[in-house]
Amino acid sequence: MPKPDRCRRRSMLAPGSMLAGGSKLVLRSKLVLRSTLAPLGSKLAPRSVLAGILAALALASIAQPALADDVLDDAPVVRRTLQFRAGRHEVAGQFGFTVGDPFVRNVLPGARYDMHVYDWLSVGADLLIGIPLKTPTSAEIEFKVGKTSDKFVMEASRIAWLAGGHATVSPLVGKFMAFGSLPVTFDAHVTLSAGVAGIGGSENLPGGVSVAPGVGLGGRLFASRVLAVCFDVHNIFLSRALAVDRNSKAALVAGFGSNVLAVAGISFFMPPDLSRAE
Repeated sequence: MPKPDRCRRRSMLAPGSMLAGGSKLVLRSKLVLRSTLAPLGSKLAPRSVLAGILAALALASIAQPALADDVLDDAPVVRRTLQFRAGRHEVAGQFGFTVGDPFVRNVLPGARYDMHVYDWLSVGADLLIGIPLKTPTSAEIEFKVGKTSDKFVMEASRIAWLAGGHATVSPLVGKFMAFGSLPVTFDAHVTLSAGVAGIGGSENLPGGVSVAPGVGLGGRLFASRVLAVCFDVHNIFLSRALAVDRNSKAALVAGFGSNVLAVAGISFFMPPDLSRAE
């Protein structure tokens, strides 16, 4: 007869062997199922992914025009921008000088006022007072002629004063970052002016008054909401005789010519509060 401990070992191993056989059967069933479905999944997966991509592209192509029509159609690039000019008064101190004068250069300090009707349009007036300075050409002529005539003095006309009104259009406004961190608002403008100028003369060169139409280009840099630096270049047309004949002392024929004027200044804007665009 078998010993009790051996019988006990067999009885304990019998259930385990049955369990092991059952797990093998389940594992074989899973492998068979996977081998059966794998070819089917490999055939269906690319087709389903491709169908999903095509459906997404179709929806995007339909939704994009609708979004543009509903939200972005006729919308401005920037909304509710601060208007640094609209409805404000501008008072500026100016300092200018003429460029390319043959005999007398005119230094022109003065003042300017503008009423900004819109952010892009202003009307105003300015007044400049002329200070004459002889050019190197005039000094050279006096030096050379003075060797033979002690009484020779170069006589040339000058701009004694310049006053008038103007209209300014600012087609370009914007903002940039100075030094990488300081926001600066700027504008570029075109100016059309009409006024009168006083022509200063001498003993043999009578002065007078001339109409003074002009056109100019310029810009502003806003240091703050109330302070801006301005710079402009104007071409002013005047009728005047530039100098007298050396021998006859008669004034040369007056001509209607251009006078290039460079002006820089500092502007103050009031009121300090800014409006926003619609």
